[in-house]
Amino acid sequence: MAQNHLKFGTYTAQDVDEDGYKIAIATTSTDNSGRLMRGDMKNSVLFSTEAYNLKWTDIPVMQASNILNQVVNKNEFDFFHFNLYTCRWENSRFYAANFNAPVLCLKEGEEKLDELSFQVTSIHPL
Repeated sequence: MAQNHLKFGTYTAQDVDEDGYKIAIATTSTDNSGRLMRGDMKNSVLFSTEAYNLKWTDIPVMQASNILNQVVNKNEFDFFHFNLYTCRWENSRFYAANFNAPVLCLKEGEEKLDELSFQVTSIHPL
């Protein structure tokens, strides 16, 4: 079977690290949700959203720049990814935040990041 790869818009990114694709699903509840005096939870779910924490290590700055140019300062972008909830590869609208890019080497011609990591979050609920 062919291997799929993450895409930001039409740009295919290099594969993330082995531990560089972490899925997070967050649920938002109504204001009147909360614990009763006996401790039982009364929860009224509004919606849930999917997010992915992505990470590449020892990444050349040109590859990092190519990825960043697809997601930084964008209100939203197409993200081709594996969706755990639907259990399939799909293209959906996401936005990016929480960028981290510590530098490993600044020697001219050998510039490299120790890591590039950030979170992408779905525009639409699950």
